[in-house]
Amino acid sequence: MTSLDFSGREQLYYQLYDRLFQKIINGTYTIGECIPSESELMKTYQVSRATARRSMEMLANDGFVKKQRGLGTVVISTHPKHSPQRVTKYSRKKRLEDVIAKKKVIEFGVIQAPEEVAEALNLEPETEVICLNRVRYGDTDPYYLEINYFEKDYVPEMLNRNFSEESLRVFLDKTYNIQWSYASQQIYSTTAVSTISDLLKVEEGTPLLHIKRISYDVKDNPREYVDSYYLADKYFLEIELTI
Repeated sequence: MTSLDFSGREQLYYQLYDRLFQKIINGTYTIGECIPSESELMKTYQVSRATARRSMEMLANDGFVKKQRGLGTVVISTHPKHSPQRVTKYSRKKRLEDVIAKKKVIEFGVIQAPEEVAEALNLEPETEVICLNRVRYGDTDPYYLEINYFEKDYVPEMLNRNFSEESLRVFLDKTYNIQWSYASQQIYSTTAVSTISDLLKVEEGTPLLHIKRISYDVKDNPREYVDSYYLADKYFLEIELTI
């Protein structure tokens, strides 16, 4: 399988890194063999050069590959020199793409950035930002609430689109060609307050995973702030460690 998930739930460079990582450890790419070039990865996986390059750099940092002049990027080991960069991820009791049937827009428009959003996006207080608030469903059941924030002047065309049907990440990539680099996340356990419980159709006080994420472009600028609430009985956190 060569397709990646462009929904934005997981960074493309990490997905590509993981695909290449798996092919190295399962023997698809053997020691001494070249892995695909950046241009080949861009064509095969429909990603930017920055995404392909970052994935390759992660493999090199983990000791799997090394650039060799005249040859390309060569596999030098099938064992990482330290714990690989696939430490934390979300595991689903079902594959997310198999269960998310629809997205419902709850709120979509321009607001003055709350203090937390302004700080996350490195904006002046009360700068105008676009707020996109959606609930994602599996069949008829809500699975999670996701609130995305962007500086209005950075992505003004966003206001003219319908994100109950269109993929936000694909829109950003195609319209603005944003070169995503990395994201930082904070994960909390919490319980549903009334406004959230109403949207997720659960009792007030139901356990939730509260996840805050800031996504950065290749120039290290924070471009997106996401505030999400996941139903804890459908998601759990899994830690993978190499020992």
